[in-house]
Amino acid sequence: MRVRWIAGFAGVSLLLAACSGGGTSGQGTPVPRPRSTATISILEPQPGATAQGGQVNVRLELKGGTITTVVSTDLQPNVGHIHLRLDGRTITLLGSLDETVPNVSPGQHVLEAEFVAVDHGPFDPRVISTVTFTMS
Repeated sequence: MRVRWIAGFAGVSLLLAACSGGGTSGQGTPVPRPRSTATISILEPQPGATAQGGQVNVRLELKGGTITTVVSTDLQPNVGHIHLRLDGRTITLLGSLDETVPNVSPGQHVLEAEFVAVDHGPFDPRVISTVTFTMS
């Protein structure tokens, strides 16, 4: 079952603040990002694949991590969300490992899947997988 999140104003504010790559404590001291031992892989599309029909089926594998729908500042190293980006633009926040991306224009594209912490900020180092494919 696919889970899509529609964030309210507070959620969007937290997302934008977290996605900047880090935060600061109340005194302005940088807060280190957690380290995760999880790995993520894009199984579909395969590198160099050609998709047809204007949509691409995405299948991911997450090892050593747990996907949650909870947004929190209580960071755990192997619990988080998946951000899916097409050509550098976040297109969805996944609650599963399978997705169909519609309305993909013809040409070459870069797909990224990143496992991020529950505050939507990246782990350090980032847990990310990238593949290039072509839409015919």
